[in-house]
Amino acid sequence: MFIITILLLPIQSLNAGQSVAFYYNKIDSVRELVNYDRVVVTPDLITDKHIKTLQKADTLVFAYLSVGEYDGEALPENLAGHSPLINQNWSSHVMDLSASEWQEHLTKQASSLMGRGFDGIFLDTLDSYTLFAESPDETTKQQTALANILDALHALPAKPLLIFNRGFEILDQLNFQPYALAAESMYNSYDPVAGSYQLVSESDRQWLTGKLEDIKHVGVEAIVIDYLPASDRNAQKQAAKRLINEGYTPYISDGLLYEFGVSTIEPIAKRVLGFYDSQFGRMTTSQCHRMMSMPIEYKGYVPECLDIRTTDFSNIDISRYAGFFFWLEENSYQQVPALQNWLDTLIGKRPILFLNSLPSKQSVLAKLGIANKGEMSGNITQQQGHNWTQQFYPASFSQFEKHTMWHPTQIGVSSEITFGNEAGQTTTALFKAPWGGAALAPFPVMALANNTETWILDPFRLINAVFPLPDIPAADATTESGLRILTSHVDGDGFPSKAWFPGKPYTAEVLNDHIFTQYDIPQTISVIEGEVGKRGLYPEQSDKMEAIAREIFRLPNVEIASHTFSHPFFWDFSADIKTKQYGNNLPIPNYTVDYYNEILGSINYIDKKLAPKNKRAELILWSGNADPTEEILAIAEQADVLNVNGGNTYVVRGNNNFTQISPTIAWYPSAVQVYAPVLNENRYTNLWTEHHDGYSRAVETFEILGSPRRLKSISIYYHMYSGAYPASLNSLKKVYDWALKQQSTPLYLSEYAHRARALYETGLARTLDGQWQIASTGVASIRLPDVLGYPSGNEFAGWNSGPDGKFMILKQPKTRFRTNHSPDSAVHLESTNGTLVNWKITNNVIDWAVFTHMPFKMVVRGANNCKRIDGPHLTIKKRGEGKIELASHETGKLTGTIQCQML
Repeated sequence: MFIITILLLPIQSLNAGQSVAFYYNKIDSVRELVNYDRVVVTPDLITDKHIKTLQKADTLVFAYLSVGEYDGEALPENLAGHSPLINQNWSSHVMDLSASEWQEHLTKQASSLMGRGFDGIFLDTLDSYTLFAESPDETTKQQTALANILDALHALPAKPLLIFNRGFEILDQLNFQPYALAAESMYNSYDPVAGSYQLVSESDRQWLTGKLEDIKHVGVEAIVIDYLPASDRNAQKQAAKRLINEGYTPYISDGLLYEFGVSTIEPIAKRVLGFYDSQFGRMTTSQCHRMMSMPIEYKGYVPECLDIRTTDFSNIDISRYAGFFFWLEENSYQQVPALQNWLDTLIGKRPILFLNSLPSKQSVLAKLGIANKGEMSGNITQQQGHNWTQQFYPASFSQFEKHTMWHPTQIGVSSEITFGNEAGQTTTALFKAPWGGAALAPFPVMALANNTETWILDPFRLINAVFPLPDIPAADATTESGLRILTSHVDGDGFPSKAWFPGKPYTAEVLNDHIFTQYDIPQTISVIEGEVGKRGLYPEQSDKMEAIAREIFRLPNVEIASHTFSHPFFWDFSADIKTKQYGNNLPIPNYTVDYYNEILGSINYIDKKLAPKNKRAELILWSGNADPTEEILAIAEQADVLNVNGGNTYVVRGNNNFTQISPTIAWYPSAVQVYAPVLNENRYTNLWTEHHDGYSRAVETFEILGSPRRLKSISIYYHMYSGAYPASLNSLKKVYDWALKQQSTPLYLSEYAHRARALYETGLARTLDGQWQIASTGVASIRLPDVLGYPSGNEFAGWNSGPDGKFMILKQPKTRFRTNHSPDSAVHLESTNGTLVNWKITNNVIDWAVFTHMPFKMVVRGANNCKRIDGPHLTIKKRGEGKIELASHETGKLTGTIQCQML
């Protein structure tokens, strides 16, 4: 029996210091929940994929289960007659715990939950029987039944971890000790009927304190849930600190547990919510996604884009957002009154950025401190703010149209860029205000005559100056182990094409002879089944082409991918596409596009017909416009197939406009599209109409995107038909030769995709003593902006200086660190050209493990010298003051031990 005995000294709980969250709201993403060590959720509101993602971050996931009450509106037939009354507070059925049907129901529910992958169960309403058990005999009967239920749940084959909500009265009857015990309302309570927060009476607090002290003395973690809204975050933190000082694990949140509250950590809001109008197109074609997502993502935040036509503004929890931006036309505000009404309540609570236009509602404008002073026309020229625009395409106002004159009306609202006409009338195009700012048409992006768009001010400066998002550590998908990531991938288009070389070989043969076998870096290569397979366009050539594909796929440095069955040129048939130059897909006889066949069918073909026994197709590389909808992405997602391609990233010298740099991913609740970091050779050759050697300019792209900000990895990306001409082949060689000279970490595209798709699912929190905490579900690199200083701590392997910050090298899912104004003197890893598997320092002895695709290199910083103790033979040499380089010709997973002498 588990007997509570009062000891002289309490036993320390094994879970001491760990954070916990109770979250009963809908879950679209787990990017906040990953911050906590344990989370309790409503099982119907979380997917199995979410559970697995949380567990990647070392977060234990508990399912909510009501033991004493049934939550449904009507009892199932087998439970009818076993509920003595209704709990009016929650409109739930209070159950008779002694009923065998109810006990069987609970056991089945618990078994089902554990089958989904939960780590444990949070058992609520353990004392609901007190609502009807008035006699001592009935109370004893219910308590005995409750103890039997809990023992049965503990004995389930899955061995669930069990957290109790109270249940003090039956603890001494149990045959086990619970994982933890929670109790609500130590200092602050919530009345669900009145919807109000109240202070707990002194007598109730003393009673609860006594019960929890008994629990703590036997080594069971005591969790206290107190209720305060997230709108008063400081009060939540103070309440959490008080409970920690009293020896409890705190969780302070709103009364319905719908917000992300404070425990031993405070989650940092990383979401930035933007709005678009779907009457002008879908999310991925909106300015919200195409223009703003990239700079917001770079700053470390997670951009979200919602359609004003379908958003329920009353349901937006602003506590989870760091800021809001609106890229809309004026008539969009006018057509959606609910948006303007909501804006009226938002101003002053979070940073706001208006782009292109302002709301039309007068009360909103009055709060913003901006007024419409009429219209102006004529020759309008810039008067103020030239330092914002001097390096950009000049903004222009049509002389044949009238333009609104916007003026500030409050102290603190300033005009950063102004324009005026010959009549002395003026208007402000860029406002800066305490609530944020506004960049109004023709800012921030202008359409040009050649059907392109251009930023006419710096988007990074715009965000920093008038959209005051705090500087934070940024999850990063450009870098691995301190070095810029290098990938190479090939779309299968043109495999059957004959090259302009002696003997007229297939382009794939040319690339195999001159690229795939000559450049021993990880390469991801795809084929189109409809080009090389017998079901496709060239069945008479299929045997020969399949043999070539098998030869390529057998290469040890090649990863296999599918480029679909028939190469659809469009993946969103709901879009109204008037000109289809090549039709919908390759003209395969008697075939209509079937997305399951395009993705799963083509992969199955490759795995069965082309892949060697030790390999399989790892990815689907989108074809054509590469614009799959969420539903199409879900086909790959549900089959556990990674996907890459799409996006619009293309910059070269003379054409380095930020509008042509896409975000890393397009994120949806059910799936993620990973964009190609950089576009392929089609853009460099004007769709192969000129400059067959044009892809050599990709080097310019990589340089521009690497400094002064590292916006993208080095991503070599082209088609099979790049093997068609001597000029195009030579351009590939130039790009590969340049790439191999860079300090980089070469990865397969699937390895990059794993990191990229996890970018937005990276948690950020602060401990209550001020440390940063990173929770990773896949990224291995964090960029610490220079303004935050230098990272310090022993929970990460090290860091390397980059053009725009310190690139931290993670070694575990959850990482805590502090920042200092100067670097500390500790020995740390500066870089390695592989994926870090292990890094542990004990008294200057370092146990390390790295998986590398290239001959191994590692740089240790803060050491005077190092010597090998165990592992592969290493060449060791100094690389300047305090830097030691260790190298080996070996590849693969390498494990060793070195001893380093500190400076």
